[in-house]
Amino acid sequence: MSKLTEWADGLSLSTGGRKLVGKAGIVPVRRLADKVGLTDFLGGALVRRDFHPVHDRGQVLISAACAVLLGSRSMSGIAVMRQAALVLGNPASASTLYRTLDAIGPVELVKIASARAKARSAVHDLIDLRPGGFPWIRVDGRPLTGWTVLDIDASLVPAHSDKEGAEPNRKGFGLHPILMFLDNTDEHLVCRLRPGSAGANTASDHIEVSTEAIRQLPTRRRRKVLFRADGAGATHEYLRWITDGGGNKANTWQYSVGWTRDEDFWTNLAKVPKDTWTAALDAKGAPREDAALVEITGMLDLTGWPPGLRIIVRREPVHPKYAKDLKPYELATGFRYQAIATNTPGRQLQWLDACHRVHAHVESGIRRSKALTLTRLPSSKFALNQAWCTLLALAMDLLAWLQLLALDGRLARAEPATIRTQLFDVPAKLTNHARHRELKFDPAWPAGHAAVKAWDRVQALPNPG
Repeated sequence: MSKLTEWADGLSLSTGGRKLVGKAGIVPVRRLADKVGLTDFLGGALVRRDFHPVHDRGQVLISAACAVLLGSRSMSGIAVMRQAALVLGNPASASTLYRTLDAIGPVELVKIASARAKARSAVHDLIDLRPGGFPWIRVDGRPLTGWTVLDIDASLVPAHSDKEGAEPNRKGFGLHPILMFLDNTDEHLVCRLRPGSAGANTASDHIEVSTEAIRQLPTRRRRKVLFRADGAGATHEYLRWITDGGGNKANTWQYSVGWTRDEDFWTNLAKVPKDTWTAALDAKGAPREDAALVEITGMLDLTGWPPGLRIIVRREPVHPKYAKDLKPYELATGFRYQAIATNTPGRQLQWLDACHRVHAHVESGIRRSKALTLTRLPSSKFALNQAWCTLLALAMDLLAWLQLLALDGRLARAEPATIRTQLFDVPAKLTNHARHRELKFDPAWPAGHAAVKAWDRVQALPNPG
């Protein structure tokens, strides 16, 4: 017999195992939801006075969010939680999850948002107490202490024509959600589903989503906020709303958004003296010889734009990816030019450029969202798919909180798929002794040690008030 097949010699399979818990690594996540009050807050938000269902709807959503983290991409996927039923109890059925999501309308979405904000406030209190405190964004190697950084972006989700809201878009056919992330913590604050024809630069959508995101934050995180967006965020209404602090003079809000390169831009850029360009910095903070920056605010007609707006231009060698989209001035000079608008005063051009380029982190958030369930909206109903997007945001928040409060090393920075395969999927055996239950992980599996450590850290958190 071939040595390649010797592993199967004398091996048999049976169903004789007892008290085995698959996906045991998800248990700390489920416990974390309870510890920060999210389960109870959601249950209170979705309570029905006219009848008492078998499954609390807050528990249904938390169980479904855990299923999403385990790789579920449909409502029937909640059955994966049965592998941990010996510890967590039997999960709700797919039909119960459907009824829960189907009952979530505009009023329920507001209540869920309030529940999430209450839990987030408790989580941020805990984050402040951890070693190192709150994770301030670093720009050019230095922390932007005291500033909350919000990234907003829209992304097309391909969808079949039988889904409500699926419409043609310049990028394809489907739905066009807009998402907002807290870059400090990777929390998914808002996932607003929109029809496919919704514009990328619709100011009212940006303001509504940003307002909802602000309401998700503890009060102390709302005072100094930096909003970052691509060129779609460069609208009069949105930038004026940010400049005015959302109507609250106590707020100090700033923005860093892409800027449209129109005819006025190219005409005046050609007038910039060669000796006014300043070297841009690389990722390590060292000057680059082939990239430079210049401010052209005073050269442009900015009538109607809010006060304090600055226009910063970056030039760099042409990457082959953008070669076919170059403008005549770029072809003539051999450089690609990008522009940003900001109202941040006093900072050097290199700092402003580095701060905006970190906005690319939003692509990671969108990628994680799509890797979980954003590209697999389960229903033909628009409202139910919006509820599913809210469920996705719950799952991503739980993952971010677990990484911030209970994981360290590589797992604290890992992608959802990595954490799923290296932590959540780890099995264990449940033992009972003297009314005490214990999940026993194989000590030979490193993920087992990580699961135990995560559980201990979650258990050490204070109980919700």
